[in-house]
Amino acid sequence: MRRSSLDKFREDLRLQQVYNTLLRYGYDAVLNRSPLVGNFRHAMQSWTWRLPKGWEEPGTAVKLRLMLEELGPTYVKIGQIVSSQASVLPVDWATELARLQDAVPPFPAEQVRERIIEELGAPPEELYASFEPEAFAAASTAQVHRAFLHDGTKVAVKVQRPHISSVVRADLGILENAARVVSSRSESVRAMDLVGMLEQFSSGVLEELDYRGEAYNALRLTENMANLPGVHVPAVYPDLSTSKVITQEFIHGVKVSDVEAIESAGLDRDEIARNALRALVKQLPVDGFFHADPHPGNLLVDLDTGVLTFIDLGMMGELEVQQRLRLAQLMIVAQQGSVDGMAGALRGMSVPFRGDVDEKAFRRDFARRVGRYMGHGRVVSFGQVASEGFELLRIHGLRLDADMTLAVKALVQTESVARALSTGSGLIAEGVPMLMDQVREAVTGEKIIEVAKKQLIGVAGQVAERIPTLTEATAKWLDQYQKGRFEVTVDTSQVSKEVQKLTRLGREIVIAVMLVGMLVGSAIATYGIAAAHLQGGLWDVMARIAPFGFVISLLVSFLIVFRLTWRWFRGSAADED
Repeated sequence: MRRSSLDKFREDLRLQQVYNTLLRYGYDAVLNRSPLVGNFRHAMQSWTWRLPKGWEEPGTAVKLRLMLEELGPTYVKIGQIVSSQASVLPVDWATELARLQDAVPPFPAEQVRERIIEELGAPPEELYASFEPEAFAAASTAQVHRAFLHDGTKVAVKVQRPHISSVVRADLGILENAARVVSSRSESVRAMDLVGMLEQFSSGVLEELDYRGEAYNALRLTENMANLPGVHVPAVYPDLSTSKVITQEFIHGVKVSDVEAIESAGLDRDEIARNALRALVKQLPVDGFFHADPHPGNLLVDLDTGVLTFIDLGMMGELEVQQRLRLAQLMIVAQQGSVDGMAGALRGMSVPFRGDVDEKAFRRDFARRVGRYMGHGRVVSFGQVASEGFELLRIHGLRLDADMTLAVKALVQTESVARALSTGSGLIAEGVPMLMDQVREAVTGEKIIEVAKKQLIGVAGQVAERIPTLTEATAKWLDQYQKGRFEVTVDTSQVSKEVQKLTRLGREIVIAVMLVGMLVGSAIATYGIAAAHLQGGLWDVMARIAPFGFVISLLVSFLIVFRLTWRWFRGSAADED
């Protein structure tokens, strides 16, 4: 994530706010650990605030939720991601973190009106037949208002919180800087690529702040879910939507986890559970475009019709064909009860993040840890397989990529929802037959022909672009054939450069050998004539030439060395010497 000077300034201010908040909650936790000080604080709080007798101070989980809400939307989002792993959290912690999904205070109605005028160019009373100024739902980055269009359609208007983008960017910058510092000091953290994980998280959070992406996601998911019974995606009204305001169809319903309300309405819980499973199975291994956060707050059930609706489509995942096949393979081998097959599927979906991986050790540990859930007619939970699998991958220096991690977690969340609704056997037992049925529906003769036509049109377009070139080339070949010869053009530009380098190198070697020979020869001749006391005629001439040749060779050598040193000092290319 690129950061300007203004972003860094905001980060410094935001860092001070975060530090003060953490320090305040930290002091509270430390003081409460001391029985004497904690009891005194408890008594003083009761006296100061006139609290009723017998009141209990909120627990650690409650304070953690309050702290995350006070820190702001980025930290609320992190808490929501952690809350999706309810199976590995204490019950009270999971309950409190789950409240982060809808327990955020709204911002004032005046700011809502200003944002709508800024984005849509007119006040809400003109754009809508009626608009409720008070929000009926508030999230970490936005809040939702009820409204009616002029044709009487009831809609939900989601309005982004003021200045949320700058706050989120500052928070993400702080987290990324912290990750870089920790990574620079810890080899294990660096091997996990914590910086890369946070950068990917940052890009996802920033994309969610652009509601045009959510509108596109809704349109695409609507097309994919069109043929599934009991599943719905809210319609989006583009004329009343921008990057910071989005107007969608209003969805009546309760959370899919509200089993009591569903039963009171006389709905078939098993059917709703099967619809949820069928929808995610189609989204993941079949379509490869899926809701990345299907927690109960994002799945609503209409108590009149029993239709299940996916809302909050800001966070979506996408899988390539190979990834979809891997995910389908994992589901199939899990249904078959093949522990080794599940180990192989997970290994195929993962990549190493430190050193070499001991494949045998990974498969052995996987068989030992996951095998205890299998056999004797027991039905294995996909969540159990995923939880153990993630832990073993980490232990053995492996990890799934971000998209596959989101996909597996989405399946785990859907299975937990289905199990809460139904007494069925879960994703592995029921999801695989659904997968087979949907694959058979997707791979029909008509659809194969349709895909082939699309591919043929694309290929035809590329061929059409190349036809003029092919025509010219064919005419040239015919001309050459008529002349009785073919011309082949060979590009030797690179070869010529290498040949020139070799020629230059050979010339330099010859000069060097000659200089060394002159130096050595002149020195030997001068010394020999002087030592032997040779005089007269030719020896006198040689005695005069030898020192002169030595001096000339020495000067030339000195000039060459000086030239090379000067060129290297200036950074000239080596092949230019």
